[in-house]
Amino acid sequence: MIHNMKKVILILAVLALGSAPASAQLGGLLQKAAQQTMKKATDNLKDKANAAVSTTVEQPQETREAAEEAKTIADVMKMVPSLPTAQQLVNHKTAQLKEQTFKLLTSPVTVFTAKVTELAMQAASLAVEGLDSAQVTEMAYKQTEAATGLSREELDALSKMGDEEQEAYLAAHYKQGTAEMAVMQQAADAAKYLEPLQPMIDQWDALGEKVEGIYRKAEEQSKEIYAKFAPQLATASEEARKDILLKYYAEVAPLLREAVQEGMKIRLNDQLPVAEDIEKKMKEIRAKHQDIISALLNYPQLTATQYFTDLTRMMEIPEYSEN
Repeated sequence: MIHNMKKVILILAVLALGSAPASAQLGGLLQKAAQQTMKKATDNLKDKANAAVSTTVEQPQETREAAEEAKTIADVMKMVPSLPTAQQLVNHKTAQLKEQTFKLLTSPVTVFTAKVTELAMQAASLAVEGLDSAQVTEMAYKQTEAATGLSREELDALSKMGDEEQEAYLAAHYKQGTAEMAVMQQAADAAKYLEPLQPMIDQWDALGEKVEGIYRKAEEQSKEIYAKFAPQLATASEEARKDILLKYYAEVAPLLREAVQEGMKIRLNDQLPVAEDIEKKMKEIRAKHQDIISALLNYPQLTATQYFTDLTRMMEIPEYSEN
């Protein structure tokens, strides 16, 4: 049960931090409260949840055209364009480092990133599809109440405070541990009704770990290549360092691209179907348990978030310390 509880907490944190459409309805205050609380509860999940940059698996043209009218998360994920080539990635990074504005604007990678960012936003919007603004606002309130342990009255009072007063109030609130207790209680309750879904959740987790294994292997290979360039990088001038980094990136870009492509195929073809099976059961649970956790737990949405986030693994030049 403790294992399940921890899993629910992590998933809730990811989804709570990633639900920008709901948080926007109440302004920065609620987002700040939710983010600060979840950061204490789960440490370093914020970066993953907020990463809205995208990724893709190569799809046939006819598949993309057939999915133009996207009604599901699967539809959106199938609409992603083909991955940029390794050389296009290198050219784009060269334009970035060399501040070649025109080349950057006309880069296929820039076009690609804009398209998949749009798709990531479209996938996120499906979470609140069919809800009017009042429903979204109510969801945001409930989400923040569950995440922080703050009452509706306290949240309304906070919205009228200045920034410094808000910070002081929230700091005192978090020090009491109320927020963590609220999250733990929510997770404990959810773990009970999620128990029948655990085999499917474990399968979903295992597929995610399979993807992470691919990225770990790519990282090991990148580190070996980086070691060849590390001595030069340590002593190079700023401009010379850019040239060395680009030579290094030219060697690692193909393997990073291959890892992303392989990982995305697993997420789309294997992990997403499991997520959709979980969601079918979650709909039954939501009918009986109309609380914030059941509303937020959407495994297809979480799969899409990871799917789009993984793109960053090939878009940046990975560097490593000596330790």
